[in-house]
Amino acid sequence: MATSSPTPSQTFEQRNHFLLRKLHSLSGIVPVGVFLIEHLVTNSMAAFGTEADPGAKFNKSVQFIADLPFLFFLEFFGIFLPLAFHAIYGIRIAMTANYNSAQYPYMANRRYSLQRVSGYVAFVFLIVHLLKFRFAHWIGLAEKHFLHTGNYFQTTYNGLMDWHPWGLYMPPSVVMTFYVIGLAAASFHFANGLWTFCISWGITIGERAQKRVGMAAAVFGIGLFSLGLLSLWGFATKGSPDHNSDRRGSTAVVEGASAE
Repeated sequence: MATSSPTPSQTFEQRNHFLLRKLHSLSGIVPVGVFLIEHLVTNSMAAFGTEADPGAKFNKSVQFIADLPFLFFLEFFGIFLPLAFHAIYGIRIAMTANYNSAQYPYMANRRYSLQRVSGYVAFVFLIVHLLKFRFAHWIGLAEKHFLHTGNYFQTTYNGLMDWHPWGLYMPPSVVMTFYVIGLAAASFHFANGLWTFCISWGITIGERAQKRVGMAAAVFGIGLFSLGLLSLWGFATKGSPDHNSDRRGSTAVVEGASAE
């Protein structure tokens, strides 16, 4: 049987549609998904500090990451580039998606739509989160809560509970609500993406296997979301306001490993 070959009129995306879809699916699991798991596990350490030093476990975990050799290259090539590809091409997929859950309200169609919608929400959440913590010094937000070199717990607490971007006060309830919505979107997007990855890559074959993996992915997603909520609870209950920080201090912390 003759196979169709690319024509000169086809775009790069059309010529490499299958490969791009596979890379997009894979990048969502490795390394992006792996990083999400590590990030949430590290942040959950905020809930396990002692009364004498509430940030002990969290600071130790983040410092371990900050001390990794070649951290810049690990972040750039192992996180930021794959994440950028997954996000940008994911938006491209979502913009060309055919949403028919209203006409055909089956669970599969609803998951299909929610996967795209959660991707949009997670993308906005990610941009704000990175600009809020990792790249705050780029947009003039390296204020007092970024001046605790080495005290990542206090840095993150102030970023969540005492945030004053450009001198404006952001109520903790607003910031926390934003983080809860963002974490829910990211957890669902990854868990559902893990389930579809197993199907598209031929790991789960047959309806029974797909249902079992789907249930396992749902439990896994709830677990990830719970880790995120645990970290927020840890910062909210174990942290304390810092009104004596030196605004002339170093901003090195935001140029190192990200905190929350």
